[in-house]
Amino acid sequence: MPEIQAREAFSALTGFAAATSTLRLGTGVVTVQSRTPTLTAMAAATLHDVSGGRCVVGIGSGTGTGAAGLRTSSDDEPPGPVAVVEEYARVVKCALAGDRVKSGLFDVRGFRLGVDFGGRPRPGVWLAALGDRMVSLAGRLADGVLLNWCTPKRVAAARRTLVEAAERAGRDPAEVTVAVYARGALGVDDAEALDGLRAMTGMYASFPAYARQFAAMGFPDETAAAAAGHREGRPGDVPESLVRALTVTGGRAEALARFEAFHDAGADLVLWYPVAAGDDPLGSVRATVLAAAPRPAG
Repeated sequence: MPEIQAREAFSALTGFAAATSTLRLGTGVVTVQSRTPTLTAMAAATLHDVSGGRCVVGIGSGTGTGAAGLRTSSDDEPPGPVAVVEEYARVVKCALAGDRVKSGLFDVRGFRLGVDFGGRPRPGVWLAALGDRMVSLAGRLADGVLLNWCTPKRVAAARRTLVEAAERAGRDPAEVTVAVYARGALGVDDAEALDGLRAMTGMYASFPAYARQFAAMGFPDETAAAAAGHREGRPGDVPESLVRALTVTGGRAEALARFEAFHDAGADLVLWYPVAAGDDPLGSVRATVLAAAPRPAG
């Protein structure tokens, strides 16, 4: 469940907890821009408690355009995003482990979480990562890394970076889950699927951090064209080649082939992200979910 400028993630996930019994419930992601690390720890602990231990708390650096600005204790310019995420994740992880935590950056003066998980493991703390520095941080500190808008080749490179960082930190790389989002629109007309996926690809290409990632994966010209199409309100200008490289159309066979490619590249978990397409958005999302489900409904 993402958290940007719409539904608050933990409240929504608590609702999902009441309607399910086995699904893991993850934030994908809450950002350091929108809440203090102690509040994130409290929210994650609450969700973990009411769901019987199914919470994964995903954390990201954000862009500064979400629910609130970065809250630190200093009027000085805050450190770079990797350092801020490192301190934020450290506070969250230690608090969830039951430690008494302090942080000068976030003005935490001695916080101890008062939630008992009844012997269950604490919630996992995962980091959203695009660049190698954030991937390395996940290898050193986190329980998982969330990759986004990747080719299989990029997943393989990120896996190598994470393994090296974990080993340098004296950690077992197998303890860090490598997850990657896969976007697609299945079971609908190919032209309609491309229209929906073009719009989303163009939007992300307009974000500087994602533009850098797209270009680094070998698509500099396509990324520039996609970003321009988004800014100028012409999603049809987003190159089809870029859309097909980063998303999935077709049906179950195409989805499973992409999942297999990600797993072969080193992903432990593929997170399927349905994109609405055509005149029936909800119906298209339902079709996309069911087409790629591990156990398709009859």
